[in-house]
Amino acid sequence: MIVPMSKFSFLVYHEDYQEFLDQVRALGAVHLIEKQQEVPDEIREQYDLVKQIHAVLKTLEKREVERLGGTRNKDGQAAFEEARALLDELEQKVGQLNQLGKEMSHIRHWGDFSLEVLQKLRNNDLHLKFYTVSNRKFQENWLQEYPISVVGRHGGLVYFVLVQRGQEEVAIDAEEMRPPEKPISELQHYHDQILKDIDQINKKIDTHAAESMEAIKHYQLQVVENIEYGKAVENTEKQAGDKVMLLEGWVPEPKKDAMMAFLEENHILHIVEKPQQGEKVPVMLKNQKFPEKFEMLGELYSLPKYNELDMTPFFAPFYMLFFGFCLGDAGYGLLMVIASLLLKKRLKKELKTVMGLVFYLGLATILFGIIGGTFFGIPLYETGLPIYSTLAQKFEARDTDINQLLFYLALVFGAAQILFGMFLKVINEVKQFGWGFAIGTIGWITLLIGGIIFYALGEFAGIPTDQVKIPFYVFLGISGLLILPLNNLGRNVFMNVGVGLWTTYNMVTGILGDLLSYIRLFALGISSAIMGFVFNSLAVEMSGNIPVLSIIIMVFILIIGHSINIFMSGLGAFVHPMRLTFVEFYKNAGFSGGGKKYNPFRKIT
Repeated sequence: MIVPMSKFSFLVYHEDYQEFLDQVRALGAVHLIEKQQEVPDEIREQYDLVKQIHAVLKTLEKREVERLGGTRNKDGQAAFEEARALLDELEQKVGQLNQLGKEMSHIRHWGDFSLEVLQKLRNNDLHLKFYTVSNRKFQENWLQEYPISVVGRHGGLVYFVLVQRGQEEVAIDAEEMRPPEKPISELQHYHDQILKDIDQINKKIDTHAAESMEAIKHYQLQVVENIEYGKAVENTEKQAGDKVMLLEGWVPEPKKDAMMAFLEENHILHIVEKPQQGEKVPVMLKNQKFPEKFEMLGELYSLPKYNELDMTPFFAPFYMLFFGFCLGDAGYGLLMVIASLLLKKRLKKELKTVMGLVFYLGLATILFGIIGGTFFGIPLYETGLPIYSTLAQKFEARDTDINQLLFYLALVFGAAQILFGMFLKVINEVKQFGWGFAIGTIGWITLLIGGIIFYALGEFAGIPTDQVKIPFYVFLGISGLLILPLNNLGRNVFMNVGVGLWTTYNMVTGILGDLLSYIRLFALGISSAIMGFVFNSLAVEMSGNIPVLSIIIMVFILIIGHSINIFMSGLGAFVHPMRLTFVEFYKNAGFSGGGKKYNPFRKIT
């Protein structure tokens, strides 16, 4: 559910304002209303600094060193600036190394030489020209006709040097190369020196990665605090000739009493109001233990607007069941439950919620593994186990099997979630706009549920169509009135008819597609079971007959194979139910989203 918010307006004397802001920040209850459209340059620079700190931290985290705790008392700013300078220097050195490598590859084929000897040759009006030509085009008689010397042959090319006196021109059918500026030995020396410098820089960076991470993180939080404080000042309005400061913000209901007590104790003038239509109220979710685990999934799409329903408690059971349907292996579910219980005690507080989610998803996977009859890829309906063999015989007597039943179950789940979403859409429309705006949706719910009931009376109860013809036409007429001329009491009838016809087209073409989308639950469950069965078969067939070695090979194949299956099938089981939630369910529930998360002005260090 969405926690109710109250709008607070604070009026504070300018000389007491800084102290007031410090107290409000310490209280950590007010989500400030931003009135400043443009971000000042000072705050923008602080944002850039946060990005730079984040980039440095991200780089340091990749360093494979042992992290040393208890180093927050270090100067985080100095550590950050030094680490950033080292990273910049490292980047520069790596650039120099790459450039030097290109230069060395260019002159490597010319071998080593003496700059002093070359200079002496120039002083005597002797100049060297450097050529390269393919082996096929190189003519051996050149060695007799011209003063040339072959330096080397590499990669199908011949590298040679021609000695030229003065300005005389020698015509050789070869490509003249740029003469090397430095010998390879000198470049190799520079190369080795840069490598040593890089090694020293890396050692210093590793030291920061081991000792300065906490201090730099603390410094980052301090910068974020400064940004929030600066934003608070920027969003303050000056009243009464700059003598009174006006600050506005939102306070959630659970923190309202503490805020009121603080204001009364400090004799601060304030006004408390309820949210008005059109105001951008921040959203704070407060759910029970089970749906709370699924809030992180809902936030991946969008938070609800303040005045609409929080969909988390409503999609959570469906998502859990859909995940279990897709993965559908009792053995995999058992591993998930055990892993979540073991890791929950060891992980940080933020990750405990994730383990709670994994626990519930594991329970659903066990449930559908039992229903579908799959345990680590073993098809239980074919094992002869008492319950499963009896069920298999009953399915065979009715000319069906568990897979066909699971196929229909996927469609039933889809129909149930779509209809449930439409019920929620009615509640959403009534909550936001009133009953007059929800009549069209009520008409569609009436038509769909009534159609299902009349179909069931004829198909399962055996009631002839003629006996329900009149009630059917009455029901059809009522639904038509609600869908077409009366779908929105805030518009005229002709507009309603036009909108109703367009809605009818969308419903007829969309609802069948939405329903068929749920077949993916069955398809993913089947694929997971087949992959598990295939890996089991491979383990048995490829293990051989050697007593001990065959068992080792079998266990190895089983571990690798089922690990791959858990990862691939688990990924599909995570993504596709989310897709059904965010597309089919949210659409039919009329969810618009776009809410902004409640983020109070508070101390974070």
